[in-house]
Amino acid sequence: FDEQKDQVAVEQILRVVFLDPECPSPALEKLKRQLAEAEAELEARKKPPEDAGPRVVGEGLVIDEWKERRERYLARQQVEVDSV
Repeated sequence: FDEQKDQVAVEQILRVVFLDPECPSPALEKLKRQLAEAEAELEARKKPPEDAGPRVVGEGLVIDEWKERRERYLARQQVEVDSV
């Protein structure tokens, strides 16, 4: 959205809740839980993805890819023969 942020209008409805941090309440616990979840998500985004090693491609997919490439190669060869 950074490229188009001047074209986008964002509306948010904010709600003000007055809480006493010294007095435990369900709303305060909910906010603490949401904050912990948001911080955990932020940390997860910061970590580079773990390298799981080489990916194993399904055997059938490799064979299909090879067949497609071979067919394209043979089609090109045929076009070259026809044009000569």
